[in-house]
Amino acid sequence: SRRKASTAITRRCTSGSSVRSSLWNSELMCFSTARSVRNSDFAIAALFSEDAVVADPVDQPAHRGRDAVRAFFAGAHELAESMDLHATGPMRAVGSWVAVPLEAITTIGDMRLKIDIIDVFTFDDDGLISDMKAYWTASDIRPYEG
Repeated sequence: SRRKASTAITRRCTSGSSVRSSLWNSELMCFSTARSVRNSDFAIAALFSEDAVVADPVDQPAHRGRDAVRAFFAGAHELAESMDLHATGPMRAVGSWVAVPLEAITTIGDMRLKIDIIDVFTFDDDGLISDMKAYWTASDIRPYEG
């Protein structure tokens, strides 16, 4: 079932090192892996705190609370037939904040699109994502020929 697959992703993703930067790197790798797997909204939501806020893109209304975050990512997966999200450069961490450049390659109908994104995450004391802001606009979307 969808929940079982998500639980497996979550278990694999949350068993990393307790060292802060290693944990963040592990969490962000799990985030990009889960975003690339259909029906993984429960696994993605498990990476976020109960009161997390997600603005994706940053200039749109935010999704507040784990349930709203899960619903947002579920909707994004329903829109796209496939999505491959991966880092295009090193993450940068300062304090509880981490910025990572990402590339999303998605298929919607007959279109394959590439979107360049910079996500900025804030982690709480439990290592969960408490805030995520995705910096991208329509001008960052272009046809993908890969």
